[in-house]
Amino acid sequence: METMEFIALIALIISVILLIKVYSLQARLNDLKSDVERLENRSGMSGTSLSGTTATAPPQVLNSDVSENINERLLQLIREGKKIQAIKELRVARGLSLKEAKDYVDGLERL
Repeated sequence: METMEFIALIALIISVILLIKVYSLQARLNDLKSDVERLENRSGMSGTSLSGTTATAPPQVLNSDVSENINERLLQLIREGKKIQAIKELRVARGLSLKEAKDYVDGLERL
């Protein structure tokens, strides 16, 4: 083998190794992104999430989970100006996180 062929072969091997490394790093990055999204959803982070999107659960999604009696009670508390009490009762009734309950009550308040 001549020197130029040897150098070209070494360069090709290095290129393949680097390409494999890039694909490996991309896969790890995708895994980390999904982990961050999962943690954001589980912890119920308020405001803007790390990915730059707003994480809120619209009331219509939770409506199927909450009975009409609870909705009526929540609306009554909202009308009486007892929004915090409404959030507390919703959390107890459905086991929601503070953020989920607040988002739901805020959605009811807008109706």
